[in-house]
Amino acid sequence: MEIKLSISLLASDRRESLERCLDSLKPLLTKVPCELIIVFTGTDEEVKKIAEKYTPQVIPFQWCSDFSAARNAGLEKARGEWFLYLDDDEWFDDIEEICAFFLSGEYRDYQSAHYIQRNYQDWEGTRYSDFSAFRMVKRQPWTRFQNPIHEELAPRKEPCKYFQTCVHHYGYAQERRETKGSQKNARNISLLEQSVREQPAFVKNYLQLAKEYDLEGDWKTAEKYCRTGRSICQNTEDRCSKGWLQAYLSHLLCSRPGKQQAIGEIEEIIEKEDPLELILLVLYQELVHLYKEEREPEKAVLYGIKFEQLLNDLDSNAGIWEKQGYGEFDENYVKNPERLYALWADCTACALALDDLEHASHFMELFPWKEESLLCRYYPDFEEWRENFGSGFAVIASRVLDSLADHPDSLGGSDTLDVSTIPDGAAPVYLCFVRALSLLTDGRRTQGERLSIWCMEHSDDSYLQQVILHEALLNRIDLSALAVRMDLYAWDSSVEESLKDIPYTLSCSVLESAEKLQEDCPLHSLCLRKHTLKLKLIKGFFMWEELTGMLESYCQCILAFYKSQYKSEMFEEKSCVFLPGECRFAMTALDALNRLERGTPTEAVHLFRTCIKIFPSMTGVLTELLRQVLRRIHDPALQAAEEFFRLAGQMKGTLSTLLEAGQTVQAAGILDQLLPLMPEDVELIRMRQELIRRTKL
Repeated sequence: MEIKLSISLLASDRRESLERCLDSLKPLLTKVPCELIIVFTGTDEEVKKIAEKYTPQVIPFQWCSDFSAARNAGLEKARGEWFLYLDDDEWFDDIEEICAFFLSGEYRDYQSAHYIQRNYQDWEGTRYSDFSAFRMVKRQPWTRFQNPIHEELAPRKEPCKYFQTCVHHYGYAQERRETKGSQKNARNISLLEQSVREQPAFVKNYLQLAKEYDLEGDWKTAEKYCRTGRSICQNTEDRCSKGWLQAYLSHLLCSRPGKQQAIGEIEEIIEKEDPLELILLVLYQELVHLYKEEREPEKAVLYGIKFEQLLNDLDSNAGIWEKQGYGEFDENYVKNPERLYALWADCTACALALDDLEHASHFMELFPWKEESLLCRYYPDFEEWRENFGSGFAVIASRVLDSLADHPDSLGGSDTLDVSTIPDGAAPVYLCFVRALSLLTDGRRTQGERLSIWCMEHSDDSYLQQVILHEALLNRIDLSALAVRMDLYAWDSSVEESLKDIPYTLSCSVLESAEKLQEDCPLHSLCLRKHTLKLKLIKGFFMWEELTGMLESYCQCILAFYKSQYKSEMFEEKSCVFLPGECRFAMTALDALNRLERGTPTEAVHLFRTCIKIFPSMTGVLTELLRQVLRRIHDPALQAAEEFFRLAGQMKGTLSTLLEAGQTVQAAGILDQLLPLMPEDVELIRMRQELIRRTKL
């Protein structure tokens, strides 16, 4: 048998998507004389068994961080006239165009071919970008893959066929105000400019013009007046106006592109113009932010230290604040929480980046840990540090927690924390939460779990509650203490967000967590269950029986969730339009599944397409379901009687006997009759592969 196409597939340990990938190849394997070669780079024996169901050519390959080497392993085994390659996490939408390319003889007119790789940016299947991928070539002795990553076939020869065939790929599924001023601004500017013409040495006009133009969004003109005013101040004793202009110029410089120029000018002001202490604090604040933005953490920390030292000096001599304050640049400006806490945050992050835990602890300790209403806006920053700096962040969080206690030993030191010793409000929930995670990481399950539950009982901030929920799901901690503190709406949104980063492998344990909530928080339990079933549907890559079964379970869970909240009248046809989209989707999908069971698949297909419009976040799942439904509609075996399957079973037994006896010609004759009648039968597809392999030999 002449092999027209060799299909080479890299298979790692992605069990969920491999079978869907192989299933999408069935029409090609059935209709076109082609061989399937699977290069197995993983270690999961279950994955290998799935591969061996489809082909005897499963080649073990020791992964060496070189994609071209793995691809070439499959290429070397290929005997087809053409060669096609793909990965185990992508699958064809409709492969009939490629089938026709070979069956019609069109392949003889081309040397290479592209098809479309649809890269999804979300798991819902709604955001994606299409890429024309060079994945097929007429095989030559010198055809090889090159480049260890982003590998490509070489050489690529013309003419090239561009298929519209699409493979689905989920592998990638992670300012200045420019507001114009008012008529008042325009009026003020006109009057001030007139005054400047009349009194060119009056410096306050320049201050006001700088502010007005800045409010207009014209920072260039604002900077011009700021510089002019500074030059006038050089010859006066007006240090307050000069200081204001120095500070305002630094603000304008930080607002424009080119941060290095801003750094240079601000440092020049510090070195050559002898700014007032209060203005120095403002300039230090700007430099900390600029150096962090420019990724020079050493200098950011240096100026942060200078800022703190100078701030302490001014606080010890309160008269300086009053003496040097001018306009908006005063003590309140420097100590404004948005600016002050932002400086501490930048310095902490930079010190962590330098692994300077001493200064990181110092700056982090300055935060208002007992005022959650002020502190909570920095929780996202803390979480970013926890993710980026790991153990270093855990160390400084532990140091800060101990330093905040009147008697550090009463909190159990840095290794544990006895929740029974913590009075309400005595310890920051976030720091206790980080301590709990450290205990869990260190294998102290009992202490870590107790402290996690304490954090659940004492957290009121919605962001922190979501973070705690996420970690509790990862660590399989009872969620009851958190669920009773969260209203259903907040719980629903938090669960949805938390599950986005939960590994698919933990979905079963999350369902167990939902079961534990059933008695005390039944609606919270249903909510967690429906989001988890959605996760399983989207990321599970199920085949027909599991896919339809999981979809039914998901829809039943949704209905139970909403029927617990709405009156029965809402679910009548005249009122259901007012139900949430998720609920209407569940009702429509269940109707479609029932029609499939009753043997009216065409009606079911129409309803499933309606489901996509109702609930776009399930587009990926429903698209795959439609693909499998349409395949089943056109599968002759599904329309056959029981006698057909008995006869088919006998013929398959005969085929096996013929293959074992080496009677390939007789086996090929039977296979050619039986395979068109049972194109979905994996056992027959494998027999064909075995026949092809023996013919090659």
